[in-house]
Amino acid sequence: MKKMKNVTAVVLTCVLALGNGEILWAAEDRAEAQQQKEEDAGSIVSRLTGLPYIGGQRLETPLIMQDEIMKLQNVQEEGILGCLKWDFDNDNSDEILAVTYEPSETFGPENKCVRISMYELNVDTWMVSDMFELGEYNLEGRFQDLAAMSDTNSTAYEGNIFLRRVNGQYQFFYEYSASPKYLVTGFEWYLRGYTYDGSAFSVMESTQDMEYAASGMEIEALFALDPTPLQGLDYGQYTIDMIEQYKALGFQAQRIGIGTENFIVYSTVSQDPRCYSIVRLVRGDSMEEGQSAGQFVYDRLKSERYLEGFWMDIEDHTSSIREIVDQTHIEEESAGSDTVSVAGSYEEFLKTNHVGDYYAIVDAGENQESILVAATGFSEMDEDIYTPELGYDIVLYGNNGGTVRQIGEPLHLSESAGPWYFCENKLICNGRRGGYYTVDIAGDSYTRNFHQEGSSSDWVPLSLRKNRGAAGGQVQPSPENNAAAGEYILPTSNSEYLTEETLISKGLTKEQLGLARNEIFARHGRMFDTAEIQQYFDSRSWYVPKYAPAEFDAMGDGIFNEYEKYNMESIKALEDKLG
Repeated sequence: MKKMKNVTAVVLTCVLALGNGEILWAAEDRAEAQQQKEEDAGSIVSRLTGLPYIGGQRLETPLIMQDEIMKLQNVQEEGILGCLKWDFDNDNSDEILAVTYEPSETFGPENKCVRISMYELNVDTWMVSDMFELGEYNLEGRFQDLAAMSDTNSTAYEGNIFLRRVNGQYQFFYEYSASPKYLVTGFEWYLRGYTYDGSAFSVMESTQDMEYAASGMEIEALFALDPTPLQGLDYGQYTIDMIEQYKALGFQAQRIGIGTENFIVYSTVSQDPRCYSIVRLVRGDSMEEGQSAGQFVYDRLKSERYLEGFWMDIEDHTSSIREIVDQTHIEEESAGSDTVSVAGSYEEFLKTNHVGDYYAIVDAGENQESILVAATGFSEMDEDIYTPELGYDIVLYGNNGGTVRQIGEPLHLSESAGPWYFCENKLICNGRRGGYYTVDIAGDSYTRNFHQEGSSSDWVPLSLRKNRGAAGGQVQPSPENNAAAGEYILPTSNSEYLTEETLISKGLTKEQLGLARNEIFARHGRMFDTAEIQQYFDSRSWYVPKYAPAEFDAMGDGIFNEYEKYNMESIKALEDKLG
């Protein structure tokens, strides 16, 4: 590997005004800084590999005669299709993801393939930590370049590489189809996923056999991710299994109600808003419009045996990736069924049910499975997070194979019983004459069991989130953080990007925004010179003071993640506008 010199680093400097506890940030324009990162990544990879950049262009691939067989001409160019500089291993230092087209290490140098490589900076040298290549052998034993860069008889062809982040781990999906723009076309479909754990790529075993070819009712069921029309049909079982695999990966077909209509948005990898397209390769033809492409191409080939007008578009989407939002994916194992997405099912349910109510999701099932708790008595309130101090009624919901179902009858509490608590897989409430009750959930029912004595030191009040329905951009609260969520002004300021529009919608005062900004520092144990601010955070159960102000400031901004850096700037910008 070549040594890299004078690699430009974009440094954000945090300047703390100690007198009033306000945190002032001096930072380069975010878009300009990101553009600089992208330019650096491309030049670094080019110097390391000797490859030119060939992304973002159209290459001609006409039909040629070869050994009495008409074939599409191979793409001759080798080069870089796209590069993305990002902190993929969460160590506060950027890595470089490079997508290249070059001779294969896996399938032999005589074959070209698309390669996905991860580069890490070791002292002053960029080194490949791991890579995987996109290619396989077909039924005849011949190497196949799945990216459609090499020879293929498909005149319409698309290959896509996508990135997403689930529970903090990065995932890469490769999909191809014999017809552009669709995951499933009625002809064929292929999907494979890889995870990156910070040092190595690993293929996702659940995607090893995700390939499909069919039409008609099966395609419609797969598009809608709804196996209902295929239940009981022998030929439909394979499709049903595919649907369950696809849903288990966290992809869903979303239903959006408009008036009295209920439209289905067919969600595939390429349409999922939390999947970020890195590189897209499309092969097509420039035939005249208004004719059936398949028949027209066939007739021309048959009559002329040679045809110009085929091309390959290389779309580099890395420059459009400004932020990568984490996606929470909670799974459970149901008896007799495949793994299904619980969080996604609850999210869909909440879009049209209990709108205006408050809810929480806690691991309160018999086997610590996630349970949805809906509180029906606070619809007049509008706080994003609310932790009641009085007793209130709740309705419990579980998940059975992706279907949300109510558990038993609603639970009633009088005000004198106090709020609901959560501890060690149990919902708990105080008895009116001493003692306490636990709610023991099993399947579709529950029992309330009375306990005369016991410690309440570990009980935490149930923090509830406002359900704003489909229009509210529903985000599930994390069960493990439920205990302290109600004590934060902005509970997700360290785990999701909060735009200025989002902050305005919360209706916070300038003083509350100041505390919310300092809340980000307090999460990391910073202490404060201003007595009022220090007293405020001392009252929070989650706050653990560790560092004096000067000691903390000397540590620099590396202690913050990308969400926190972004949100501090957003909050400060809104504070300034409020005067």
